Amino acid sequence: MGRNKVNSFQWFHIPTLLNSLIQSQPPQQSNQLLSQLLQRMMTILDECFDCQTPILNKRLLHSSLTKLTQSPSLDPRIKRGAVQCIASLEIVEESDFVVVKKDHLDSMEATQSSFSDLQQKLDQLQARFGETERKNTELEKEKGDWLEEKKTLLSTVQSLQREKEQMRIDHDRKVEELNHIVQQMRNEAVRKDNFFVSPSIIVAFHPNLYRVNGSTVTRINSDYRAGCFTKPVTKGIYRLSIRTEASDVMIGVIDAAEYPQYLTTGVYSSPKAAITNTSNGHIFSAKKSLSQNTPPQRGQEISAEADLEKRTLHFFVDGVQQPNHFINLPVPLVFAVDLFYKDVPIEITFWGEETQSHVTFQGTGHNLG
Repeated sequence: MGRNKVNSFQWFHIPTLLNSLIQSQPPQQSNQLLSQLLQRMMTILDECFDCQTPILNKRLLHSSLTKLTQSPSLDPRIKRGAVQCIASLEIVEESDFVVVKKDHLDSMEATQSSFSDLQQKLDQLQARFGETERKNTELEKEKGDWLEEKKTLLSTVQSLQREKEQMRIDHDRKVEELNHIVQQMRNEAVRKDNFFVSPSIIVAFHPNLYRVNGSTVTRINSDYRAGCFTKPVTKGIYRLSIRTEASDVMIGVIDAAEYPQYLTTGVYSSPKAAITNTSNGHIFSAKKSLSQNTPPQRGQEISAEADLEKRTLHFFVDGVQQPNHFINLPVPLVFAVDLFYKDVPIEITFWGEETQSHVTFQGTGHNLG
């Protein structure tokens, strides 16, 4: 009877069928067929044992079942079924069967022991698999942390590169500004080298109000304002500079035709005056305050520069050009210094050249014409 059941199941083709199901992708789709096949094999193996029927292709079948137990993606329940089939194969011998109840029981105990050993190995493998999964999870987390740190470092490097580039741009701009300042100073030095210094600076003043000693002028009476003047000039570029501790001095230019009447009168009242007040930086004409430049400090150099070709007058504080200036000056003109406080000496310097200026001035010009 057992032999008929074995033949009816086509036992000869079972190893081939097992290999086909093991190699199927994905293996989950063959789980049900494998489960049914293993159950049927266990039934036939039990019958073969009971009927003392030899197993065909035992070695090939044993190899196929072993592959089945080693498949990493197979359902653990199917693996246990394969282990049971392997144990049953080891019970059924191809030699003559000796039906002895004791031997049968010993085989069952051996099978049970083998199954226990295999189950223990399977549990160990599952534990190792779980540990591997845990380590993989930790590695994935470390990888994510590393990628985030790498992203942060790249962002920091890019930020530093941008700061470096901005520093380079700022440095180049500052170098350019310094070179421009140095060039201006060189141009100013060249211009001063080309200027001539007048030996007689102040040539018109009231003797009862001023004392003139070379390039130094001192007010000796402070009853009222009064002016002192240079010689008339008609063309070229001229600059008159003063340096004093007095806090209230006016410096500028006035029409050469009318300056005598201001020898004892404040120059700022002239309708054609173009002057600045050192006390507050305001510029005046005809007693009217027009605009304000930077108020100079005591001891600083205050300059007035007239370009008679362009008919402009610009003011400087320690060589720094001020924005507010005059245009349409009268020609010829004289430079004027108007003092109020007495006994405070004023050092005066006068430069001039009779060539046209090549310097471009900027700022707000106030019309005198």
